[in-house]
Amino acid sequence: MRIRLRIALRLALMLPLLACSFPTIAHAASGAPRSIALHVPVLTFHRIAPQSEIGDSLPELVISPKTFETRLKALQLDGWTTVTAAVLADHVVSGVPLPRKSMVITIDDGRDDGYTYALPILQKLHFVATYYVITGRIGKPRYLTVAQLQAMATMGMEIGNHTVHHSGVSGRSDAYYLEEVRTAQQQLTAWLGAPPATFAYPFGLHPNGLIKAVSDAGLRLAFTTISGTTASPSTLLVTPRIRLGASLSPRQVVWKLNHLP
Repeated sequence: MRIRLRIALRLALMLPLLACSFPTIAHAASGAPRSIALHVPVLTFHRIAPQSEIGDSLPELVISPKTFETRLKALQLDGWTTVTAAVLADHVVSGVPLPRKSMVITIDDGRDDGYTYALPILQKLHFVATYYVITGRIGKPRYLTVAQLQAMATMGMEIGNHTVHHSGVSGRSDAYYLEEVRTAQQQLTAWLGAPPATFAYPFGLHPNGLIKAVSDAGLRLAFTTISGTTASPSTLLVTPRIRLGASLSPRQVVWKLNHLP
């Protein structure tokens, strides 16, 4: 009897140590959610427009609607599906993996060709995208209107924060960063009825003061222009994206996404 009691006492003392040694098992046993790193390609686009409409835009930031559609069709035929950036953040935080061959499409700056040309293609393929808009340019010539933002949101597109002015962010004060992020957040909330969940850094630059402003504004995920595919709990506010070369064929695009690290 005494021997059994001693064994029971030893087991009782060892169980907490075992739980600390194997945190994943302890999480699973308790039913608590567990954050994870996900390897999901996030494709970066800026302008989807015909050559006659690109104006002074940098050529490397523009692809034609035909190229946009043929690439996405090829990916769809290969089994790829889309989620928004907000859904990606949800899955990283909850620890629930996304289906294999999930990707995120992001379209930066809020040009009106994102509505005129990109949106019909996305709808035809039953894809969704996250649009990062510069709120100070909404309603101006060649940019999206509030009504278009609202229409896209009702169609399942995510509208994200890309600051008010998209001006250079290096060497600015913390107060400037906070004003740029919070004001854009407030404007988008007023237009769409809910605060944006995700953010894209202007020019991909992310000084510490801007990262803090993004966090303080309640945004859950923010994109850089660093190349990569990993979204993890510890780096959600500096998440990488990938840009596809303008010369890649649809077949090459499919190969690239299937062979990303």
